[in-house]
Amino acid sequence: MESLQRLLRETWHFYKKTLILVSRGSNIYYAWCFSLLAIIIVGFIFYWKQHEIGLLETNMTDQVSWGLYIANFTYLVGMAAAAVLLVIPAYIYQFKPIKEIVVLGELFAASCMVMAILFVMVDLGRLDRFWHMLPFIGSMNFPASLLAWDVLALNGYLFLNLFIPIYLLVKSYYGKKPNWKFILPFILLSIPWAVGIHTVTAFLYNGLSARPFWNASILAPRFLASAFCSGPAIIIIIFQIIRRVSAIKIED
Repeated sequence: MESLQRLLRETWHFYKKTLILVSRGSNIYYAWCFSLLAIIIVGFIFYWKQHEIGLLETNMTDQVSWGLYIANFTYLVGMAAAAVLLVIPAYIYQFKPIKEIVVLGELFAASCMVMAILFVMVDLGRLDRFWHMLPFIGSMNFPASLLAWDVLALNGYLFLNLFIPIYLLVKSYYGKKPNWKFILPFILLSIPWAVGIHTVTAFLYNGLSARPFWNASILAPRFLASAFCSGPAIIIIIFQIIRRVSAIKIED
């Protein structure tokens, strides 16, 4: 109990120092942050209008019920799953160049999961419908509902990709060695979970009788193959940008 309290105190102190560092930067950095904030504000305004009127505001209909929300959700889930291609060589094979940047990949996966979950929430039309998806609470209950399984898969993977890098970064910040007996099971669990999030998404699409285009048994491996191609591509681009605009050293 005492070690847990110490870890929480260290994590809180680490967060405070991180927030101070995040608030500092060049004029270009501030311009980038304010532009992102402006996009968020515009998006919130339009979402509020959608919340009042409904999904009719998006021009989606019964015949075309999936739009940019679901397209982005599917893409971002694949991006998050692709982070496992950094986790395996870093922690299983101890490949040093990848191990030095694997935390960035895990944080990238967590960011993708947050955006994917938000796209699902806005696709509901109204936030007060969200409780229907919660396992053991909503009317579409667990384990009968594939949507409830998807909620568990997405939030579980989000937790793993937040908990693992935060633990490792806090230990590194204080110059301590991580307790690998404690953290390694979470790392190993994240590997099949990465495969699971896109597999569950494929099963969710595959089970919709009203959408016959998606009723194919090849959908799950096709989703995974697409994720493991497009995911590393965007990760490589992001790492190239990080290497140019920051002091983080990333080997070729």
